[in-house]
Amino acid sequence: MAPVTHQTVRAQSGRLLRCTPKAAEPYHSPIPGSADENGGEKGVSIPNTAALPRATPVRKHRSQKRKSNLAITPLRKETGDTTPRRSPAISMRDLAPPLLNMENSDDFDLCGLPKSAKDIFIEKRKIKQLYDWQKECLSDHRLLRGSNCIVSLPTGAGKTLIAEVLMLREAIVNKRSSILVLPYVAIVQEKITSLSIFEESFGIRIEEYAASKGRIPPIKRRKDVSIYVATIEKANSLINSLIESGELDRIGLVVVDELHMIGDGNRGTIIEQLLCKYLTKGFGQIIGMSATLSNIGELAGFLRAYVYSTSFRPVELHEYVRIEQTMWKVKADGDLEHNAVLPANRLAKADPDGLCQLLIGVIPQRSVLIFCPTKKNCESVATMIARCVPEEVRKRRLEDREKVLEAMKEDCEGQVSSILENTIISGVAYHHSGLTHEERKHIEAAYSDGIICVVCATSTLAAGVNMPARRVIIKAPLVGCSPLSKAQYMQMIGRAGRAGFDQKGDSITIVHPGPEERQFRSMLSSPMISCMSGLGRLEYLSAFIVDLVTLRIANSLDSLCESLTHSLLHAQTGYAAVRTAATEAIGKLKEDGLLVEDDEGILSSSQLGTATFAANLSPLEAQRLSVDLTSSLNNGLVFSSHFHLLFTIAPYDAACAVDWNLFHDLYVALSESEKKLLSSYGIPERVILQYIVKRKRLEAGEPSMRLYVGLLLQEIWKQKPHAAVAERFGVDRGWLQSTLQNAIAQAAAVAKFSEKIPSLWPLRLLLPELVQRLSDCAVVELTPLMAIDCVKRGRARQLYAAGYKNVAKVAKADYKDLLRDIPNLSRFNAIRMVNSAKSILRDQVDEKMEELDAMGVEFSEIEERVKGTC
Repeated sequence: MAPVTHQTVRAQSGRLLRCTPKAAEPYHSPIPGSADENGGEKGVSIPNTAALPRATPVRKHRSQKRKSNLAITPLRKETGDTTPRRSPAISMRDLAPPLLNMENSDDFDLCGLPKSAKDIFIEKRKIKQLYDWQKECLSDHRLLRGSNCIVSLPTGAGKTLIAEVLMLREAIVNKRSSILVLPYVAIVQEKITSLSIFEESFGIRIEEYAASKGRIPPIKRRKDVSIYVATIEKANSLINSLIESGELDRIGLVVVDELHMIGDGNRGTIIEQLLCKYLTKGFGQIIGMSATLSNIGELAGFLRAYVYSTSFRPVELHEYVRIEQTMWKVKADGDLEHNAVLPANRLAKADPDGLCQLLIGVIPQRSVLIFCPTKKNCESVATMIARCVPEEVRKRRLEDREKVLEAMKEDCEGQVSSILENTIISGVAYHHSGLTHEERKHIEAAYSDGIICVVCATSTLAAGVNMPARRVIIKAPLVGCSPLSKAQYMQMIGRAGRAGFDQKGDSITIVHPGPEERQFRSMLSSPMISCMSGLGRLEYLSAFIVDLVTLRIANSLDSLCESLTHSLLHAQTGYAAVRTAATEAIGKLKEDGLLVEDDEGILSSSQLGTATFAANLSPLEAQRLSVDLTSSLNNGLVFSSHFHLLFTIAPYDAACAVDWNLFHDLYVALSESEKKLLSSYGIPERVILQYIVKRKRLEAGEPSMRLYVGLLLQEIWKQKPHAAVAERFGVDRGWLQSTLQNAIAQAAAVAKFSEKIPSLWPLRLLLPELVQRLSDCAVVELTPLMAIDCVKRGRARQLYAAGYKNVAKVAKADYKDLLRDIPNLSRFNAIRMVNSAKSILRDQVDEKMEELDAMGVEFSEIEERVKGTC
């Protein structure tokens, strides 16, 4: 029987108030023991909800072709009008989305893909059905002809499939490369593994651009096309390098996941910058994947895009709030409706928030995520739950948990936190930035395999890791000491009930009566989030202008303003405001010596401006770095040890609690020449002694704080175990690992900065070796193996002992061979290791071919031979 359609009604908050009814399976309440005799739920109002709505694109927009040469295209070429362009008001209508059966793939033309490619994609992705909204979106003539598009749907609605199909079409049909922009390194690494089928089945190069991975400029692949999977910062650097080399036309598609992050401070501004550059100089399509926003029309105007939006979510999500022992259901308009009263909390002494009550009926068969305000709270909650879980939960899959701990110890120099060890053995874990990368990966894999059923995490997990759950519990509506924002709340509850992982999901937020309850109710009923351009801040706009001038995209106030008409700032404030802001920024940059202007008003980058661009620094960071490096060299380099260089590359943003007694002991152990050097920085021994007496709290960027971090880096330089260094300095191992990575990135930035300023030539020569050794800190024969993903010192020793003595041997292995030969290796990590080794080998081969090609050598026969070995 066909469903009856009703008018869709939405609240100001964007929530669906009414939709089309359909029969729904009985839903089990989160309240223990609340089911009635008919299988229903006491006090739980679960309507026979509508057949979920499908979307219709919200507005028509003619595709705007952009020239691939370096000329700047006016915003409205036909009229010359540069006034701000506002997108029309968006009216969304929702229709019922049945599933499209893919058993006969001829039923649907998948974006013009050849049948053979379509069949392989459907088989590899195990697609049996498409949601009707996916079919409608992929069939839209505007999308197919290359118009930019923003796909706006709730978390878990299936946006990823749209991006993958379009990237596949770009490679196979249009023979051009794509850039997939993702917010975090962990998500990039996960996506690299997921997209490896494209390389195996279609010969498309999948290239990782995250952390230290990814060559700038990219390797020229001759005949092959690539999908560059990049973090925000790496994607911007990639776009810059392609503009510099005049090869941006190689990129036919840019996909930005989490487009709504464009309003998030500095990182959001970088998204805006890279899209603005591509709109100005590129010739291709932009696809943005976004959560629901209140000002999505402004984003559409900025990108010259149409919006495809729906409230469809394949797995129904029920939101609840717990206030003391009363459960409330969150209604569509954000108001609270009384649901049920919980039985008395028998574990109130150990568990005052009643968290264990909310786990009943879910674990161990299903999983639960508990979001806590702080790292310390994550650990204490995980410890409490591990003590309280029933014996049958504790014994379930005990052998698998022991294997997880063994594998974790092998990757973490034989040491794992006793708290983490005690919780994992009971099927519980915590997840925050204080853990090392390896510890977090093992926890994520064990959680995905059902070995761990409860994870207590900070808010960063909600956005940075794909860990869905049957139930999400928010222990308090706080992030640190700040109230939970609507964006953070939606991100957290979006982890519950994800398609492909579960058939339903719910969220429960624990709120205390009083001010906390009032604050939370206000957040629930507030409008959906909006994105505001970060280029309105002088420091961010100044950095962007340095980029535009150095890349020769613009060379005057007029041409800069013309380029900025492709920005979100222009879409939100208009041309006059953009021109005023640009004028102020140019004046400041000239005053600071980053830009120079000739008598005709032509702008160009100074040495300092060019170095700032090369090192990917902000003008403020560049000025501070220039002063410090010049002062350091003027006082003379100390060659008696590497300490001077380690102090030079200590990150400006690193900060931790200082053990002043340890600080003094390490300071006293320095040579006289090193102490003299530090005195020139204003850190003589008497200052250290004063700090010890006063127990001064040091802030990030202070010379004394950077000295302390430099002393810590010196311990790592001496190849002391990271766990021992972290324990000695009283810092989390995760913080230590992150600081080391930041120091390596800082060293690379200083090296690039020094290349552009002749007076800094000693650093240009000395830093590359320092970066390499800091990255390795290992035995020489193991170093090549440690370039492979998931391979640290312990794993490299295992590979070497098992006969995998180089990258090529790992690349030629089947992942099942690694599972057999390497103890305590998970299937996920084995696959990643083989794929990573193949990528390393492939890049080495392609780089050699690139060199031969530049020399004019004919090597077609060599190429065929080499390809046969990869």
